[in-house]
Amino acid sequence: MDAPLVRAFLASLRDDPPDEKALERVRTCLATLQSPDVRYLVGRVSGPGAAAIARVARAVLEAAGARTGILGRDVGGIELEGGAIDDALLGAAGTLAAASVYQIGASDPGLGELTRREVVVILGLVAFAEASRRVALLVDEVVDMSDPLYAPRPDLVVIGAADAHRLEAALSRVPEGCPVVVAPLADGELERVERLVTDRGIPALVGGRDYGVRETDGSIEFVVRNEPYVTVAPVPGVEVSDLATGIAAALGLGVLGIRMREDWVLAGIDALRAVPATT
Repeated sequence: MDAPLVRAFLASLRDDPPDEKALERVRTCLATLQSPDVRYLVGRVSGPGAAAIARVARAVLEAAGARTGILGRDVGGIELEGGAIDDALLGAAGTLAAASVYQIGASDPGLGELTRREVVVILGLVAFAEASRRVALLVDEVVDMSDPLYAPRPDLVVIGAADAHRLEAALSRVPEGCPVVVAPLADGELERVERLVTDRGIPALVGGRDYGVRETDGSIEFVVRNEPYVTVAPVPGVEVSDLATGIAAALGLGVLGIRMREDWVLAGIDALRAVPATT
């Protein structure tokens, strides 16, 4: 299939919200494709500010040499090197995704038909593998645990500054043993999160406890355990808390096998500053 046919195929699919079998359908398709998501590190970024956090993390990771893709809400939200997926890769990944859809439709019709959103997620995950990404960042700003983005197992979960209900919901779906980065929180919410991660034994970098920022003279100092790590200039269009959380997310993924240095963090933020913010 070429890119126009892939787009036509996507347009022909039902555009329904997720049902109770959505995650199972996506996982079944991924299994038929030999689990492309195991070929890169998966960071799931959820909650308010998730898109900005992912932009910051990607900039730092790519400065460290880790090619990173971002998967958002639709085909236009599948990003590589800061731009939308090109037609050649869309055609290749879309062909594989469509083949998996037809295969489970024939072998397991009881699962029901896949939706457009489900196929976009499969297509994006396949595209990252085909393009040899080192990291994939899956962005969910509304914390919808039924969304197909929650089908692959993440290697790191990043949670933006969500309200108490969404924060607890996001933490409740963290796979056992998976590390978490939580955005800086107010004191009352910080205590709540500390109890939740302690009770569940979640390895966590918690904003306001393990990392944070100090703003002085127009600069932002990122600190880890109250020790200065890097000092950067503000990034237009990115809240300070999202900037800190994005850096922490990149460092968290770095622990999983990406060499990270302070100068690469600085280079990533400088590169991000040179790119106009997107809405």
